[in-house]
Amino acid sequence: MDMIEAMKVAVAVARHNSFSAASRDLRLSPASVSRIVAELEADLGVRLFNRTTRQINLTDAGMEFVQKGTFLLEEFDLMRSAVRERHETPRGQLHISCVTAFGNECLAPAIPEFVRRFPQLDVSVDLGNRLVDLIGEHFDVAIRVGPLNDSSLIAQRIFTQRIVFVATPRFCEQYGTPRTPDEISAFPSVTQISGEWGRVHKFSHEGKIIDFEVPRQLTMNSARAVRNACLAGGGYSLLSDFMVAQDIKENRLVRLLPDYEPVEQPIFAFYAQRRHTPRKIRAFVDYLAEVFGDKETM
Repeated sequence: MDMIEAMKVAVAVARHNSFSAASRDLRLSPASVSRIVAELEADLGVRLFNRTTRQINLTDAGMEFVQKGTFLLEEFDLMRSAVRERHETPRGQLHISCVTAFGNECLAPAIPEFVRRFPQLDVSVDLGNRLVDLIGEHFDVAIRVGPLNDSSLIAQRIFTQRIVFVATPRFCEQYGTPRTPDEISAFPSVTQISGEWGRVHKFSHEGKIIDFEVPRQLTMNSARAVRNACLAGGGYSLLSDFMVAQDIKENRLVRLLPDYEPVEQPIFAFYAQRRHTPRKIRAFVDYLAEVFGDKETM
């Protein structure tokens, strides 16, 4: 006796409450369904169904068997799908939401190689700093700064950014070089605030954590715009280390308050919690870990 087939038959009979309806659903003859159930009951040594001329009811043993059989059949299907998909090429649409700064500076240069590796995927990237509803808005993956308190999502850390003080050399010649956060607060500034993000940044100094409240003299919601304004001499700025590493290397910008170490801000890839993660999502998250896992910007 094929036990998997027998479980499918018993579950179908219980679901339809009918041998004939189960036979149509499974595309088996009514005689085959009756025979399989009889063989299953003989093998188990218990009656699964109470039959009368008008109705069919599950016995207590039948209810237990159908409940556990349904679970085992679902597990079997998941296992088969997982094994099959592991050896298949990811295909279909991959819809990604990503915070703007990381998307512009890091993800955009990296994504063409991912598309080359998986040409059967159609990839779309939506850049923005608002929190998105992954399921409701049909996003597969969201890349965000910091952990989210949502138990329905899986979070995988892919990168770490640090927010640093920077200004142009000319700006420093004009205003001097500050030594403390209190001193720099008096200088002209151009900073990024996007929603609740960016209003306060944390720094470590001499074993203590210091909260630095971002000045509101000139604020923008785009890190790239802030960087351009900073390069134009509009003021000192607080920017992600990956955005200004090359500018500092080439002396277009200098780092201020180097004794105040930025508290790291993790960047996560979030995706919906499922019993079986689609291959396209797994491939993309693995690629992010490969590209950004050990990258140091400064």
